[in-house]
Amino acid sequence: MTSSVSPLRFFRIVTTQPSLIGWTFVVVVVVGLVAIVRDPSRSSEAMAPVLLLQLFAVSSGFEVPARRGHYDLLLTSGHPRVWMALVHWMTSAAPGAIAWMILAMAERVVSAGVHPGLMTSGTMAAMVLVSTLPWAINVRLPRFAAGIGWLLALAMSTSVGSSASLPSDSPGAGLGEVIWSAWTVLVYPAGLVGRDLDVLQSIRAAPAIVLAAGAMIAACRWISRASVPLEAAQ
Repeated sequence: MTSSVSPLRFFRIVTTQPSLIGWTFVVVVVVGLVAIVRDPSRSSEAMAPVLLLQLFAVSSGFEVPARRGHYDLLLTSGHPRVWMALVHWMTSAAPGAIAWMILAMAERVVSAGVHPGLMTSGTMAAMVLVSTLPWAINVRLPRFAAGIGWLLALAMSTSVGSSASLPSDSPGAGLGEVIWSAWTVLVYPAGLVGRDLDVLQSIRAAPAIVLAAGAMIAACRWISRASVPLEAAQ
């Protein structure tokens, strides 16, 4: 029997992230708005802190708080666990998505549509990546683990590569360069911000998007089927 405790209502009360994340988004948005008003052409730079913070916001974790009993009322409510997982993800990703929308609207108003960098296909792809893959990876990990791991992967990549951007958009690029481009998109999606992806660039971004989609499916599947015993019972 399904109780009156819906996932939407539950996660409005039992938040998936500390309040500091929300306040930090406020600061990032205010600074970004000031930067866009001063120079709309630098909107892509204003978006970079939003992507970075979103990386940690969605690395909220599900199993750890569930094992501590924080989600007992929800898990016994009778609602489908897939719906619980999706609401948990949406709640985690909502602050970053709202911040992005605010900056995008400000950019459109200030530039009168001349610099729509925050609504390009590249920016959307970057936002999708940082809003999904870290959440899926972090489902069974402590809070922020995926974000820390992602930054470590980026640091290691930049230490062996020349830059954190798409290396080449030419059709004649070798296989190694194509693989490196796909890896760069995965570890540094901010490099896509402001770009209108052409066919070749979309193909190189596709592996990261497919990986994110697969990880989301796997994470939701795990939540829907896993047994989550309390830590005290182990």
